[in-house]
Amino acid sequence: MNEGNECLRCGGANVKPGALQSTGKVYVRPSDAKLETFLKTGVLVNVNICFDCGHVEMVVVPDKLKSIMKAC
Repeated sequence: MNEGNECLRCGGANVKPGALQSTGKVYVRPSDAKLETFLKTGVLVNVNICFDCGHVEMVVVPDKLKSIMKAC
C-alpha cells in the first residue's frame, strides 16, 4: 500500500486504508496464470482511499503474487 499515506493523484494527506466490497472478496490473477491455482489461493486486493479527491488505489501483496505464480 502507499506507505507514505499520500494520495498518488492529488498529493493529499487524507488517505485511509479500506476494502473493496462485493458479494465475495475481490481477487486478481495474471491472465497467463492457471485459473484453478488462483481459485484455491487468490491474491486479495487491498485499497487506499483519498478522502480529499476520491482516488482509490488498489494494491496486492507482491510476495504473495510471486509465490503463487511460481506454483503455476
